[in-house]
Amino acid sequence: MKGECRIAVVLSGGGANGAYEVGVLKALLVGKSPATRCTPLVPDVYAGTSIGSFNAAFLTSQWDTYGASAAGNLESVWLDCLAETASRPNGAFRLRGDPFELLEPSRYLPNPFQPFLQFLQDGAVVGWDGLQRAVNFVTQRDANLRQRIVELLNFTTFVSTEPWEQTIRDSIRFESIRSSSRKLRVTTTNWTTGALEVYQNLDMTDRLGPAILMASSAIPGIFPPITIGAEPHVDGGVLMNTPLKLATDAGADILHVIYLDPQVRAIPFGALQSTLATIYRQQAISWARTVNDDIGDAAVINRSIEIFDAIEKGRTIGNPEVELLAKSVNKILSRVQKFLRYRPLTIHRYHPRDDLSGGALGLLNLDRGHIQELIERGFADATLHDCEASGCVLPTVNDEELTQAAHSEVERGDGSRSGGNP
Repeated sequence: MKGECRIAVVLSGGGANGAYEVGVLKALLVGKSPATRCTPLVPDVYAGTSIGSFNAAFLTSQWDTYGASAAGNLESVWLDCLAETASRPNGAFRLRGDPFELLEPSRYLPNPFQPFLQFLQDGAVVGWDGLQRAVNFVTQRDANLRQRIVELLNFTTFVSTEPWEQTIRDSIRFESIRSSSRKLRVTTTNWTTGALEVYQNLDMTDRLGPAILMASSAIPGIFPPITIGAEPHVDGGVLMNTPLKLATDAGADILHVIYLDPQVRAIPFGALQSTLATIYRQQAISWARTVNDDIGDAAVINRSIEIFDAIEKGRTIGNPEVELLAKSVNKILSRVQKFLRYRPLTIHRYHPRDDLSGGALGLLNLDRGHIQELIERGFADATLHDCEASGCVLPTVNDEELTQAAHSEVERGDGSRSGGNP
């Protein structure tokens, strides 16, 4: 294969299950996975959605300084900032007006009045939102009564993401993202237009960067939308939970895709169903179908490239009908070749076989013990990775050259590479 192959790490959404990604990343970056022939991985592109956008942005900001050690630093952020313990709240969200906060001794340090002040502020926010909804209920008399009753309820009013914003600002240097030699791609969903928004390195300013990462992980119905510009934005996973296309558009040929969707049959299907469990299962089925379709399309394209390559070089395919069809299609493609630039892709896929979260609410389970378990699980799965069992896409054409190019950067010594932002 001519030219230098570029490597991407693709990280999906999944709330607290994003800790699993950290474990897989540790194994890949330090060279503990058979997928890289136990050679340290040197990514050129980080693409992420939802919690994957945070992991991707963190690694992009740290790579030029720390290299593979950035994965260990990311683990520390998850365990020491995001995870919650008996003496420390989580670094992602808090429930407004939660009376249990008054029972936590750590809340009274360093200001013993802080819990009470926070309780009053929470009451003001919830009360103002409730007043607005009550006014709407009374004034919109022409609307259906049931509709007005439904509009009285909004769970996101009770959720504060101030801890998440603080964690992002404390752990990520956005200046380092803008100057990084690695490409970053993260997504949000414009809640007004329904369009997918893609952000790159230079978009991650000190002011806009935290808002982008907060919006990318704002799960609709759980976390409030985040305003970017003049419009509300929510989780990029609404439209693209596993952003393979962002990585290939950034020039990647070899993709290491870490997604958190279990096999649907592994999600518990209890005898007593609930609305929340139904929504979770529906979303899991949708996400799994999308990522499997994307990877399946890549496999089909790879096979087509192999067939056309064989035709051009005068080799027989073995199936006369396929060979005849390929020759006909090849004549057409040769006329529009300057517009089509397909290339073979290598896609390694890593994901849990079973349900990591134990249901929909498990996506918010930031207990430190649970987070530690997910990180260890991801690391173990990556070190035991089996490409055949995992359904990885491995092109056969020029595969040896592809692999040599993929690992040539490691042989240079320091893992650094020339080049800047797109």
